[in-house]
This record gives sequence, C-alpha cells and structure tokens, in this order.
Amino acid sequence: MDTTTCPPTGLNGKYYVTEGGQCIRQSSFFEGKSILDQGVGYSVIIGFGVFFAVFTSFLVWLERRYVGSRHTSEWFNTAGRNVKTGLIASVIVSQWTWAATILQSSNVAWEYGISGPFWYASGATIQVILFGVIAIEIKRKAPNAHTVCEIIRARWGSAAHIVFLAFCFLTNIIVTAMLLLGGSAVVNALTGVNIYAASFLIPLGVIVYTIAGGLKATFLASYIHSLILHLVLVVFVYLVYVASSELGSPKVVYEKLVTVASQRNCIEPLSHAGQACGPVSGNYGGSYLTMLSSGGFVFGIINIVGNFGTVLVDNGYWVSAIAARPSSTHKGYLLGGLVWFAVPFSLATSLGLGALALDLPLTASEARHGLVPPATAMALMGKGGAVLLLTMLFMAVTSAGSSELIAVSSLCTYDVYRTYINPNANGKQILKVSRAVVLVFGCFMGVLAAALNKAGISLGWMYLTAGVLIGSAVIPIAFLLLWRKANAVGAIAGTIVGCVVGIITWLSVAKAEYGRVNLDTTGKNAPMLAGNLVSMLAGGLIHAACSLVWPQNYDWETTKSIAMVEKDKIDLPTEEFNEEKLNRSKTWIIKWGIGLTIVLVILWPVLSLPARVFSSGYFTFWAVISIAWGTIGSLVIIILPLIESRETIQRVLVGMFTNDRVAERLEEINSRLRAIMSAMPEAERLYLLEKERAKKEEAVHVNDV
Repeated sequence: MDTTTCPPTGLNGKYYVTEGGQCIRQSSFFEGKSILDQGVGYSVIIGFGVFFAVFTSFLVWLERRYVGSRHTSEWFNTAGRNVKTGLIASVIVSQWTWAATILQSSNVAWEYGISGPFWYASGATIQVILFGVIAIEIKRKAPNAHTVCEIIRARWGSAAHIVFLAFCFLTNIIVTAMLLLGGSAVVNALTGVNIYAASFLIPLGVIVYTIAGGLKATFLASYIHSLILHLVLVVFVYLVYVASSELGSPKVVYEKLVTVASQRNCIEPLSHAGQACGPVSGNYGGSYLTMLSSGGFVFGIINIVGNFGTVLVDNGYWVSAIAARPSSTHKGYLLGGLVWFAVPFSLATSLGLGALALDLPLTASEARHGLVPPATAMALMGKGGAVLLLTMLFMAVTSAGSSELIAVSSLCTYDVYRTYINPNANGKQILKVSRAVVLVFGCFMGVLAAALNKAGISLGWMYLTAGVLIGSAVIPIAFLLLWRKANAVGAIAGTIVGCVVGIITWLSVAKAEYGRVNLDTTGKNAPMLAGNLVSMLAGGLIHAACSLVWPQNYDWETTKSIAMVEKDKIDLPTEEFNEEKLNRSKTWIIKWGIGLTIVLVILWPVLSLPARVFSSGYFTFWAVISIAWGTIGSLVIIILPLIESRETIQRVLVGMFTNDRVAERLEEINSRLRAIMSAMPEAERLYLLEKERAKKEEAVHVNDV
C-alpha cells in the first residue's frame, strides 16, 4: 500500500488529515457530536407522535361511525377477528420490524460483509412463515381465544399458565427494551436529544392511539408506518446502488469493498481500535464479499434460535393470528414473512455495505449501538439522510411498540385480571383494565429503557441474549397446538430447566473462553451460541421425553370451549370455519412454509458457497436481487391492503360526504337490528346464509356478463 499519500490510495479522503507529517484517520464517525439540531429530534418524536395519535384515532372514529364497528372489549383486543390478508401481512412486517431490524442488520453487514444481512434476514423470516401453521391451528382448536396463555391454561392448567405467563411477559420486556434502546441511541447520536428524554417521549403517541382504538388502531397505524418505512427503504437502496455520486452502482461498491479489505492499514494512526480494517477475520480470503464466513454463520444460528423465541413466545403474534379471518391467516403470515425479508436484507446490503465501501471511520462501539445506518445515510445525503433514517427508525419503534402494548394489555386483562382477580368481569370492566394497562406499561417502557441505558446495555447485546432467556419456551409452546401427547409436567420442567441450563452454559463458556464474565465477554459469539442452543434444545428434549413417557392424548375440547366475554357477531360466511377448508389451509402453509425454510436457510447459502469470494458479476447479481426484493415487497405491502379494503374505504367516503342526519339514522337502525339479531340467533344464522347466497349469485352474474 502506498503510505506516502494521505489518504492512502483508494480510500476516502474525507476522514484523514495530515498532522506533523503523519496521515491520521478520524477516530470515530460521530466523535460525540450530534448531526442535527435538538429541535429536529424533538420535532420528529413529538410531531410524528401527535400526528399518529390524532390521525389513527380519527380513522378508528370514521370506521365506527360509517362502517358500524362496535368498540367492545372483544373489538379492542381482537379487532373483530375479521382482518384480511394484506393488512395482516402489513401488521406482521411492521410488528417484526424492530429498531434492531434496521440497525443491527447493518451492524452485522459492517462486521461480516454480505453474509451478515443474509443471515439476519433468513434467520428471522422463517419463524414468521412457520408461525402460519400455528395460526391456522388457533382457528381450528381455539377459535375464541384471546391470548396464548389462555390456551395454555385451558390445556395444561394453572401451574403451566403461571410459568408461561412469566415467560411471555419477559419476552415483551426484552422486545420493548430492544426497541427503545436502539431508538433512543440513534435519536441521541443524530440530534443530541437527551437519551433518557427520548426513552420516555417515543412511546407517548403510541399510548394515545392504542388507548383510543385498541388492536384495530394498532393495525391501521402499522399500515401507515409500513408505508413510510418501505418508501424510505426504497430511497436508500436506490441511492446506494443507482443514484449516489460516491457509489451509485454495484460495480463501484464491489471495487471499494475489495480495496477496504485489501488496503486498509490496521496500524495507528491510519486506523484506530475498533475500526474496520484489513482482511476480515473468519471470512474466506479475508473478504467482505463471501458467504464463507464463520462469524456470519455463527450469528445466523444464534439469530435463528433467538428469533423463534421472540416470535412464538411473544403474545403479539398470537393476537395478530387471532384477529385474522380464517382464510387470511396463513396467507398473511407467509406474505408478511417474505416482504419482511427485504427490510434487513435490502437495507443492510445497502447501508451496511455502504458504510464499508465509503470507508467510514465507525468504531465497534458505534456499530454495537446501531449507528451504522445513520452514518451511511449522513455520508450520502447529509442532514437529509439523517432525517430520513430518523423517520424510518421512529416508524419501526412506534409500530412494534404498539403491538407490544396490546400484547401485554391482553395478557394482563385476560390472564391476570379475568383469571385470578375478577373471573366474572364484564366487557366494560375488561375494556377499562385493557386501557389502564396500555397506559401503565407504556410508561414502564420509558423507565426500562432509561435503566438499561444507565447500565450500559447495548442493542446488540440485548438482541443476542433473547434466545438464552426465552428459548426454552419455544418448543413447548409449539407443541401446545401441534402435538396432542404434549403434557403439562414436561412443558413446565422443560421451560424452567432449559432456561436455567442455558444461562449457566452461557456464563460458563464466557468465563472459560475469556477468563471473566461481563457485558463484553457475554456478548461474544461463542457464549451466545452455546447459551442459545442449550436453552432451546434442552427445553424441547425435556418436554418431548416427559410427553412420550406420560402422554396427555389431548382432544382439544377445553381449548375449543374458551368463550368470548361479549358475544360480538362476526360478519363472516360460515364456510370460513369449515374444517375441511381449514385443513387445506394447514396443508398449504406446511408445504410452503417448510419449502421456503429449506430454500432460505439451506439451498440459498449452499448454492452461493462455490463462488467463494464473489466476482464483480456475481455481486451485481446479488445486489439486483436485493433491489428487486425490496422494491416488489414494498409495492405489495403498500397496495394490497388498499385493494382489499376498498369497500370499507368507499363506505367511509360516502358516509363522510352524506348528510350526517342520514348517517345517524342509519346507525340507529343498525343498532336496533343488532339488538334483534342478538336476541334471535336463528334469525342471524338465516340472514348470514341469505347474504352468502346473494354474494354467490352476484358473482355468477358478473362472470356471465
């Protein structure tokens, strides 16, 4: 390498200076300085918070007034159990897009190269796709359930109920911590807003619209969040690979990645501790452009194990499945998983690799706190890029945060209050408790994030630790609806013992490998891999062994008998609940779920191994896939919910431009008809049959025309 020039040949001169005859690299990208004014930070947090609180509450009011939605406790917690495929997919994408999805995915790209985004995306997509199987089983075996723990109590009793309730709450706390740790760190780095103030302000708007509209408000907000998030995603992807003057094509990115790995000197002052330099340890040929990465592969395993926990043990995904109409459930989860894949894969392949290609002087500490994407956005677009990234992050944190609020609210309401405090609670009491829990847990979110920031816990550490703490509950919860022999003793023993053994293994490996146990050593790959695997496998093996010795041979009768608190009538054709149709849906999602899992975690990476270090052409092909996936996924998730909801949108618009007195009169008539129907179940059954027959006749007429 030519050491007589400053910067060294082929590297980015923005971050080098000559002092005393020496070429010195900038010590860090942010250097402890904020890029934007504090006013911008407060404007984004408070402005967007107020906007979504008002706008989403207004949408819920419109639906109530002009569509006739009834705001009961059932509606608040289940959104009427009638949500269609597009909106369910949008909710899944939004719910699964954490701060970590945007930030941590680019961190592993910065650390391992192209394998990082791939393993982040594939290792967290398959759980959502496979959850579609459980979602269909909920419709078959517990159609009136409100939470996963309600199903557990109906099948395995109170002891198991209490154990899994604790693990579900722990999952919600971990996910909430990751959301606010990443969000507050980036807001602080970009704008200088006090990190503790950000921790409390970010959830405020979410609390307001969730209290006002419950799960349906969360779903509507999730769609709007997804829309904005995907628009920004497409902007960043095209900026890196098409429009940027500094990068602008896969070929340029490829050449710069080769230069950084081969020519970046790791000796002071041309580099500093924690900065990316020289060949990549554990990667074939030291290149960022290879899937043969031991670090990337280990991260992939940790990612797969940990994310099974944060999907199956998070009541939020069960609530979304409960809210979906039966014919939409499996399709919504499959589509949601495939679209979500684009968020970490396309974004990190752009912003994560972009940080390396631009030779940004990021440090390992900045990367661990999720600052790789904002650094790249800032380098390419200046303050505009920082604002866009901040907006994207706010969408991710608040959308996923609202899902966590509803998840915790439904657990506290149905599994604590109605089960152990007031079993005879009516709908109004449950609605009151649900809203109170949203408020209390929303405030707790801020306290938790402030405490973790004070303790020095980073987003990356929390993300990797999740599987150790909750992984033992994954297989027992999967067995809940999938294996009739699974018993309560095995579920309890596997979950508790697996967790304890996993934690012991995690800490023991850290001590054995690095000689001490602290936040740094416990966050390394080896302890995390061991702890995650032992926790999940031990929990599953113990439960399986106990169930084989003492099988329950369950018949699902008690889960099917779970009752709704308020007998809300669901405007769905009877064929939606047809057992044969549900079985076909189950077969479909098993076939596609397992098939896509094999493609994403086995075939795709295996087929990329013969390439070893990617050529320029191979990398261009890889980049085109990421661009296309991001673009198509964004279009689908934006357009499909609008197409499916066109009738509702039309009714609202007609209602808005119709005389209010007419609307009030129609609402009064609808209320009276609902009262009559409630008193005469047989009349409602005949009405629904007649309505379905009319729809079929209309469809036949349209086809004939």
